[in-house]
Amino acid sequence: MRFGSALWQWMPVIVRAVLTGLVVLLCGALGWSAITLGSLHLAASVSWAAGPLALLAGSIFLWGYWRYLGGSWWPRSTSLARRERLRANRLSGRAWVWALMTGTLATVSFIALLTVWGRLIRLQPWTFTGVSHYSFVTALCILTGAAAEAGVVEEAAFRGYMQAKMEKQYGPRVAIIVVALVFGLVHLANGNHELTWLLPYSVFGAILGVLAYRTNSIVPGVLLHAVVDAVRFWLAWRGTPSSPRHLIWESGVDLNFWANLAVAGVFGSAAILAQRRLAALRLRSQQP
Repeated sequence: MRFGSALWQWMPVIVRAVLTGLVVLLCGALGWSAITLGSLHLAASVSWAAGPLALLAGSIFLWGYWRYLGGSWWPRSTSLARRERLRANRLSGRAWVWALMTGTLATVSFIALLTVWGRLIRLQPWTFTGVSHYSFVTALCILTGAAAEAGVVEEAAFRGYMQAKMEKQYGPRVAIIVVALVFGLVHLANGNHELTWLLPYSVFGAILGVLAYRTNSIVPGVLLHAVVDAVRFWLAWRGTPSSPRHLIWESGVDLNFWANLAVAGVFGSAAILAQRRLAALRLRSQQP
């Protein structure tokens, strides 16, 4: 026991932060999956109730998961540390406005950049499999729960437990970059087809990382992450597959490419200005 504790303390903070965040991620993802799938199995004979029951059970699990990571329950000796690592701090109304504005502007810029990226390399089509044999209501409940799970679990793991510790030791820039890269790499567990999405995942992770640092809270990121995933899941499930665009190496640079690049620049610049406002609000709140 002493050897394990000494070995843990010997590890660099960056390694401990990454490992802790990955454990938090696995516990949340595996726990939610087990409870959701178990609920679907138990209610299989009553098809109309399977989806709502799974959504309710998964929501209860996420509530308990969030409460525990935020410092509730045993052991009380780690309560304060858990609360600090999760950093689910409340925001003022003004901070919420600027946080939502920053997140929305950055997301629009990200989507435009994603379109540009899709003209540079052949992006593998992203699909949400495993729900086609369920009814509409059940599939909708599963996708809604999956979006909520991604927002809560991934933000708690990456921007909470992983990034918060790194910020104190290495500063925000190093913390945001490292966590964004780990965030992208973790998605490769879904299969090699995710390799072309590695850079977009990392960029989105950086957006969420900046938002968490500027607000000193992962709560806005949880909301943004869940909404983006909900839209993405819906489009993958019910949207009409779009025909792949020609790469600029094949068809040359066209107006669509430049337009998306311009949108990314304009909205990205606006997002930078908005997050500076967030920084000023945080600085003002820290002054006596």
